[in-house]
Amino acid sequence: MSYRSTSPVVLQHPCEGHGPGGGEPKAAVYLGKDIFISLDAFESSLSLLSIPEELEAKEALLSAIVSAIAFVHKDGVLMVVNGQVYLYFKSFNRWVPSAGVTSPMSKLSNTLCCYTGADPQFKELSSTLFAYDTRCPVSDSHIFLSQDGGYKFTSIETSTREQGVLLRGYNFISFAVTGLLINRGGEDGAGKAAGAYFRYNGTENSHVSNHSSATFHLLPKGPAKLWSIQNLALRGFFILWTTDTLLISANNGLTMEEVSVMPLETFQSTTFPGSGFLHVTASSSQIAVVTQDKHLFYGSISRVTSMVHIAKDESIDLKNTGMLFEERGWLTLLNSVISNFTQLYDLNKCKLNLQLAVWRSQQSCTVEILMGDFQNKIYYIDMHESLTLKAIFVHKPGKRSTPLVTVSNTHVLAFSAYVIKVGFTYDGNTEYLLRTVLEQQYFPDFADTGFCDGVQDRGMSAVTVDIPDNPISCIDAAPLTALVAVSCPATKHIRIVKNVTACDRGLIQEAELRNNFSYTISHNIYDSHLLARKDIQQDDLQIKYNFTNLGCPLLVYYKNSWVPIFELWENNTFQEHVPAEFVPFEINGMRNYDYHLTVHDAICISQPQIWTSLLEELESPDPNTAWTRRNYMSCKDRNGPKLKWPSVKYQVLDGNKNKIIFPPRNGLYIFKAIVVDTFYSYCDLSVTFSVYVHGAFPRNYLHFWASLTVFLIFTFDFYKILLFHLSL
Repeated sequence: MSYRSTSPVVLQHPCEGHGPGGGEPKAAVYLGKDIFISLDAFESSLSLLSIPEELEAKEALLSAIVSAIAFVHKDGVLMVVNGQVYLYFKSFNRWVPSAGVTSPMSKLSNTLCCYTGADPQFKELSSTLFAYDTRCPVSDSHIFLSQDGGYKFTSIETSTREQGVLLRGYNFISFAVTGLLINRGGEDGAGKAAGAYFRYNGTENSHVSNHSSATFHLLPKGPAKLWSIQNLALRGFFILWTTDTLLISANNGLTMEEVSVMPLETFQSTTFPGSGFLHVTASSSQIAVVTQDKHLFYGSISRVTSMVHIAKDESIDLKNTGMLFEERGWLTLLNSVISNFTQLYDLNKCKLNLQLAVWRSQQSCTVEILMGDFQNKIYYIDMHESLTLKAIFVHKPGKRSTPLVTVSNTHVLAFSAYVIKVGFTYDGNTEYLLRTVLEQQYFPDFADTGFCDGVQDRGMSAVTVDIPDNPISCIDAAPLTALVAVSCPATKHIRIVKNVTACDRGLIQEAELRNNFSYTISHNIYDSHLLARKDIQQDDLQIKYNFTNLGCPLLVYYKNSWVPIFELWENNTFQEHVPAEFVPFEINGMRNYDYHLTVHDAICISQPQIWTSLLEELESPDPNTAWTRRNYMSCKDRNGPKLKWPSVKYQVLDGNKNKIIFPPRNGLYIFKAIVVDTFYSYCDLSVTFSVYVHGAFPRNYLHFWASLTVFLIFTFDFYKILLFHLSL
């Protein structure tokens, strides 16, 4: 197998070495005339990568040409080989053809979320990939999407209004949108100039959804000469280059700037040599460039629009050398050499100390210390919440620099920051604390309403603390970055408050509930479709009680109108009693309970929703999804449906006036309550619990006439005894 490029490319697994403790990168791929996959940063000898003959089409070329490759698993990669898409797992030497791709592909795009503490939501984002071909107009392009790490793809549609050739597709995680990079050859009907631009697609409430970036010049020699790097820290940095042009963006492509050179005594030009670019590599905080005439340049991601010349190295083999950052301040050059004793290959490493080279030509750092315990972590902000991040910094003697706080998505996240003096170092330098308070942009009124993304949708943004006037030589003071998700924390949930249970009063024995306890629901008081239908021809329903999930049932006296009380918890920490609106339903379809308030009593100004109408709208009625925070409409909304039936019962509870009324019947109910308040939380909060209703007279066992007979006999005997005593 070989790579479709004139010069080698080294692809590192972006999550290796990315975390609070750092560490050396491990998994990496060398792409050249030969291809090698390493799980130990090329420290061991390697064999050539080859694909089994039975997987290749009969009309395939003698050599398997790889046109694109992307990491998707710890030791797995997704590859486009002769137009076909495959998963390859190095540890097992296993090839898996991807399903669902129905036309030849040439490119892949994905973005891995490497922050620690990632929950399944972020793992899902990391498993999202695009496969596409770049030889067609964007309106005719075949683009396929995978959300399971490349095992299966489905075709997605593109807007037929876009004019130009599709170059790339990207998942801008910190912008919560996807973006298509399009090259427009001439002016279109809307008057847009020729050039390349990004077209963004996201949710309806996303501020940048269906918007385009500014147009920029990119491809004088055609679309095949294009490479790109998305910054690992999801800060919004994006690098594009051809053999002639090197561009950088700090805002996910909204604006692109051409990279320049900082003039030095040893290299006084402000532009790169005219020979063109050969290699570009980047980490979360560094970038390095090698030109066609073997000049090496270095830059910081925070100051990436300007780079410095390091050296000209005539020893670089342009056709066999790739490069990568294994640690901060060190650039590693790689070239492959076959072993003299085996058929294995070794990748020789030449490490360049960039810090020493830069120090000789630049001033010293302006800060001595910049650190924060939020580095490379994920945080959550739920509705109406805030988050405080703290960073410590110390100036170098005689320097005065103030950290700069930036967010990658200002439409989602707002912040305020201030600095206080907290003490002194052992050397006598002043130590400062930077406190940054972050909130969802929608709530604190920092920005105009039209600037904020919609509150209905979740969003995320990277937060970075950096020293803006630090020179490129300040390699040790790396930017501090955290990912903030305006979303539901994975461990947030609600619990039912059980002040008294049926087990506490001895009405039901816990041991009995644990021992495969079951009970019967009469055929005339339940509806399996939860549509409140009456007189259904059906059998009694036998229910097996799940003690593990439900525990002992809550105890309620039948004459007491009742409303459940819920607690909000995160991890195992109590947060508050839930004040939000919620809707309950009996999971087995029991419909013999009612609500205390009518629509009129609830002071509704529009007709409220009810369970039966919401379920009837569904092709397959499911109460678990029929009424949620996503489709809830408050009856206090003047823009809601006209109020027509004020006498019907109001079915929304909030722990206050409205309550549930039980019939005079003893028995078990199993409820599920769903929080529907749109502005309470991004979490889909729900809880299932059991209730035992007691105290009702057991009329099933004593008929009226039998009861009357007993009463009369008792009365007659009573008078006989009374007369007897009076006669005495």
